[in-house]
Amino acid sequence: MIHIAYKLKTSDLHGIGLFANEPVKKGQLVYTASPLLDLNITQEQFDGLAEKERDEILWWGFFDQPSKMWHVDFDVSKFINHSYHATVSQDEAHDEACLVATRDIQPGEELTQNYLEFETQEDLERRGIIN
Repeated sequence: MIHIAYKLKTSDLHGIGLFANEPVKKGQLVYTASPLLDLNITQEQFDGLAEKERDEILWWGFFDQPSKMWHVDFDVSKFINHSYHATVSQDEAHDEACLVATRDIQPGEELTQNYLEFETQEDLERRGIIN
């Protein structure tokens, strides 16, 4: 669940992006996982899906190594694009997925995360992500 005011709009990074619609302070909570808006499935469940369903999870989600679960967000957080100079990052103080601002973010700035926090470089290349 996103905890700040936001807008979805065209991104210079990739398709559609999630943009702050209010000032965000460094360290401010931006996102937390929601059991009602997120999907977590086991590898066995993933393997039992149709190919098109697996492809959706591979595109929009990721395999969370610590929990050994496939995770997909079904809220607007899935529009947080990748950047090596991310504006949000995982907060290791939380067991569940939780993003905080890495620096002050101005209204109109795109929210980005370094996907290497949860994927490999090979995963990024497979999906055509080069930023």
